[in-house]
Amino acid sequence: MATLPISAATSSDARAVLRRAFGYDAFRPGQEELVCAVLGGRDALGILPTGGGKSVCYQVPAFLVEGLTLVVTPLISLMEDQVQRAREVGLQAECLSGTQPTETKRAVVERVRAQRTDLLFVSPERLELAAFRKLLADVRIGLVAVDEAHCISEWGHDFRPSYRRIAAVTGALPCPTLALTASATPLVRKDIAANLRLADPLTVVHSFDRPNLQWAVLPGASRRARMRAVYALLCRLPGVAIVYAPTRRSVEVVRDHLAGCGLTADAYHAAVPGDERSRVQDRFMSGASRVVVATNAFGMGIDKADVRSVLHVQLPTTLEAYYQEAGRAGRDGAPSVCVAFHARRDGALGRRFLQRTHPTPLRLMRTHRALRRAADAAGSIQADGPDSVRILGSVPREWMEGEPTGLLGALERHGAIRRLGTGNGAGTSRVFVHRSPGFEEARRMRRRATAKLRAVSRYARTRGCRRNQILRYFGEERADPCGQCDRCGWQVGGGA
Repeated sequence: MATLPISAATSSDARAVLRRAFGYDAFRPGQEELVCAVLGGRDALGILPTGGGKSVCYQVPAFLVEGLTLVVTPLISLMEDQVQRAREVGLQAECLSGTQPTETKRAVVERVRAQRTDLLFVSPERLELAAFRKLLADVRIGLVAVDEAHCISEWGHDFRPSYRRIAAVTGALPCPTLALTASATPLVRKDIAANLRLADPLTVVHSFDRPNLQWAVLPGASRRARMRAVYALLCRLPGVAIVYAPTRRSVEVVRDHLAGCGLTADAYHAAVPGDERSRVQDRFMSGASRVVVATNAFGMGIDKADVRSVLHVQLPTTLEAYYQEAGRAGRDGAPSVCVAFHARRDGALGRRFLQRTHPTPLRLMRTHRALRRAADAAGSIQADGPDSVRILGSVPREWMEGEPTGLLGALERHGAIRRLGTGNGAGTSRVFVHRSPGFEEARRMRRRATAKLRAVSRYARTRGCRRNQILRYFGEERADPCGQCDRCGWQVGGGA
């Protein structure tokens, strides 16, 4: 358990913990400044690259602060892994999630109340539960860490409405807040700090440059042509690889194509049963599996240093998402390859995705009005019931499982509906339909998403250095060509 008040722990204490618990002689760039800031009671915002060791920035203070370190993290599916890694370095770590049996949750709460927990992982939605707020009021909190903090910002690439409500709870706690993310533009950083109510925060922005990564965008006129090219690349490029595909269906198609060519690969997406996902992750981490084909559900929170190549069958809809996913290559500093495929028709696919994710205000208003008319006297409606399906056309399973996607996700973002409960472990079963939401922000968010889509297209079509294009997007200026991308003379799998 933590034994020092915030102000009593020093940088030498932090370095001693780093050596004893983690086996490192020195912090990575940016880590020590953030750790010392929160130990001194100051709010902090850290923009560290993928693989830059963000978890160390709250794990080291968890050894030293007096009270509980509360970590808000977006993916319930990764909490158990985060808990296990924290326990491996000697922390008393726990998590609370809706997927746990009641007895497990009760036991965790008892350990927290008894001050037998150093580190507690929760989702942002849990902060809104009255019982959990009472628990926070009854225990001493030494530090709040907000992981994947870009989810706070409506300007960000992975906006989560529940993240914007974190400060309503944490803002009243007498402890510093540490916000961490790997990908945030200057505008997103400003929004994070404002929304979390960070007071004079120390801001550490590590360079987005990853000199060991080699970048390329290849043409892909058809899905079949891309799959053939992916197979050829995997045959030429050595080492462990992640292949990202945009949908669950495309993951299965690519995996099956590779298998048909004699190359064994595992598939990972949200529809794969939990036990199988765990097996895929374990095989990947142990080196038993060389190639994983996955949606963007794979990779967050997974720390494997020797991934040699990350291939994207199609570029994501934002450069933030692409940088974060591609950045899972080469965490050990060794040369690694990031290749994406792009064709002119991808722009139309991106616009269709934008239409689903950011519907027009008129469509949102009409859908809300229909749901309100179909709701019961208490204002609620079965999310996947016949009335909802008639109004919405379909209810995506991803939304039922907690992802803020599709038309329902857009209504939720704009405060038109609120999830009420879960049904038999399958996901949200009912939603409350608010009487008079506002959709003023919908048009602005749609414009922002369109601008991000155009930035992806510019990256794909640029005739200049690709690395400089990415750095410029994140607010860094570099004049010299990198010599490590296809626009600077580097050839995929063939050297310069």
